Amino acid sequence: MNRRLRYFVVSMFVLALVTSSFLTLSVINTDMPLLDQWSAPAAVALEQSLIFSIFRWITELGSGSFLIPFTVAFAIGLWIYTKDWLASIMCIAGLLLGYKANFWIKYVVARERPRILAEAEGVGYSFPSGHAMVSLITYGVMIYFLVSYVRSTSIAVSIHVIGILLILFIGMSRYIIRVHYLSDVLAGYAFGAVFLILWISLYQLIRKWQT
Repeated sequence: MNRRLRYFVVSMFVLALVTSSFLTLSVINTDMPLLDQWSAPAAVALEQSLIFSIFRWITELGSGSFLIPFTVAFAIGLWIYTKDWLASIMCIAGLLLGYKANFWIKYVVARERPRILAEAEGVGYSFPSGHAMVSLITYGVMIYFLVSYVRSTSIAVSIHVIGILLILFIGMSRYIIRVHYLSDVLAGYAFGAVFLILWISLYQLIRKWQT
């Protein structure tokens, strides 16, 4: 990793850590932070609209019923193509540990949801959004390994763009269908980014030890 890229990664890690800490303290100390007071009416206005219907389906791409089998299939395909057993394990383990980390953060903060929507996995505590956090971790790890084995710059750029848009849409879907506040989604991204950077760094460290 060159110096400029290392500086960017460290900066993103610090920003994500500060953002996640700030949002967590805001939610713990205030029932309804200003961000959620300002943004909640916009989500209410989208109820029963075409945008609501579209994002109701998009949210399924971040559900456990989709992510778990998809990640297992991706990990198997990655191992068959690259023979990198460590990468395959990191994909599956990252998903499972991401869910576990999200569960414990939710348990500690114990914030109620704006509403319950069981058919969209909108149950339990609200902060941070599991869809935003775990999707960023899971798809982020996939993007990292895909780009690592792609030699075409244009394909690598396409993978980044598609992956980032997918992660953003999944997270925002939770706000639009009103099973999370906007601060829940942003915190999910922040916690997910912290986890993702540490997870990829661990993979790189293990690979360095192996060689």
